[in-house]
Amino acid sequence: MLKAASASALLNAFLMALQIAVGLTAHSDGLFADGVHTLSDLAADGVVLIVLYLSSKHLNAAPRDGDGNTVQAAAALFIAALLIVTAGEMLWHSIGQTATLSGSTTMQVGALAVTGFVTIAKEALFRYMRAEGQRAGSAILLASAWHARMDAVSALVATLGVAGSIAGMPMLDHVAGAAIGLMIMRMGCVGARSALKQLSAGAAGKTAARHAAE
Repeated sequence: MLKAASASALLNAFLMALQIAVGLTAHSDGLFADGVHTLSDLAADGVVLIVLYLSSKHLNAAPRDGDGNTVQAAAALFIAALLIVTAGEMLWHSIGQTATLSGSTTMQVGALAVTGFVTIAKEALFRYMRAEGQRAGSAILLASAWHARMDAVSALVATLGVAGSIAGMPMLDHVAGAAIGLMIMRMGCVGARSALKQLSAGAAGKTAARHAAE
């Protein structure tokens, strides 16, 4: 499981650097927004790695009831909050940005090639993480896998935005950046709500157990 999570982190680090560098150079809102999204994915990978590492360290220990679920719920809440903040920044950037995709034809085609590559890479990561999660029976790896699938969809939206800008419709790139921000905002809100429910249920269970012990 740690191997799969590490592979995801390394891939996201490479894609983030590529997307942000090319997005800034070509003035592509969609590509830059997707790069910031990948940065949030990298932070999420870090949380997943920490949770998996701690789980492996205490694999033979006898954890208290609900403690493991509470830790994972808290980690999920942190990731959700990170996604919401990231989405807000992306929406602000897309709305306030007036620059259009520019640069040489080579740079424009390069930006399109990057978004297409990211789409394929994220889909491949989804399939790999899902297979590893199913093999290991890991809920957190499966959640990361579906997160990667969502990333593939957002990368596809960015690809369409860059293509539209090259075709003479620059507003499509701005719309793509805003659309990706809204997608991530929704993902973060849904994740935060689910994590809060788990934390609330865990707290209620501990309180009930404490009262029963008394």
